[in-house]
Amino acid sequence: MPSVLITTALPLVGVALGAAGSFAAQYLSTRETKRQASRATAAAVRAERKEAILVLLEICQRVERVAEHRYQNNNTFVDGSPELTHEMWFRQKCLDLVVSRHLSDMAFRFTDRLMAAAYGRVPDGIEVWDFIHEKRGPFMEAAKAELGIAQA
Repeated sequence: MPSVLITTALPLVGVALGAAGSFAAQYLSTRETKRQASRATAAAVRAERKEAILVLLEICQRVERVAEHRYQNNNTFVDGSPELTHEMWFRQKCLDLVVSRHLSDMAFRFTDRLMAAAYGRVPDGIEVWDFIHEKRGPFMEAAKAELGIAQA
């Protein structure tokens, strides 16, 4: 009788251990797959944010050039500046779609400052570069934080 019990019980124990191992392996595999998917999603979101930031910075650089030219030429209107500033505002709105509220606010303040500089509204006694940098610095810091770039 004991040998019949052993010959019956051992295969059942083996099946139970095999099933438990299979379930454990499936659980670990599913958990790792979810982690990988989460990391991929986070990387895609970060890439989208970075692209929106870079596109805004590119147009802001062109508007900054307009502001410098106007500042250096006795507040003379620069042809093409309305189109550039409209493009800048459009890119700022595009950025709003993919970034945090904080970065969106910093971007708005920066673009608003560039708009003022491009249309010659720099306060007397302040150089255009200082006027712009006052809002560009906080925007850049917020952008770095949004992208997870370590601050020095």
